[in-house]
Amino acid sequence: MASCAASLLLGLLSFLIVANTASSSSSSGGIRLSIIRKPSADVPVFREAPAFRNGDSCGLQRIHIVMTLDANYLRGTMAAVLSILQHSTCPENMEFHFLWSRFEREVFSSIKSTFPYLNFKVYRFDSNRVRGKISKSIRQALDQPLNYARIYLADIIPSDVKRVIYLDSDLVVVDDIAKVMGS
Repeated sequence: MASCAASLLLGLLSFLIVANTASSSSSSGGIRLSIIRKPSADVPVFREAPAFRNGDSCGLQRIHIVMTLDANYLRGTMAAVLSILQHSTCPENMEFHFLWSRFEREVFSSIKSTFPYLNFKVYRFDSNRVRGKISKSIRQALDQPLNYARIYLADIIPSDVKRVIYLDSDLVVVDDIAKVMGS
């Protein structure tokens, strides 16, 4: 069941990815199909996702979701965000907090253009905080300072945010994430 949902979501994500040759645009005011920026070798271009709106029973309670963000895991992050919004009863109550080690204009632009209605903030994680504290690993991916940013969330995220859900960017959510918060 989970693999079926994952396959369906990956198919939808593939649909959202704009091919380098796409150049048509829609005049109906719906999803814009034109390329927002030129693709680069490092950062793929995605189509705009639809606006996800709250159901009738939604209150004002925010759900704060924290993820790391960089060009290497952008596709995974896009799939994760899309799956969270698709399965949420109250997607407008989601507030995303992205942590990155350095500003990447193309990555920021991809998030903005794909999810223009997304409520999100970006925070810089200073990699020097963990340099010299990470032992060399068999898995090179574990040696990346951004993997340890979650340890410093209390220092990075604003103090008025009391609870967060930290998610890796390589997942697909198949149910309402609000259930994790007990909302």
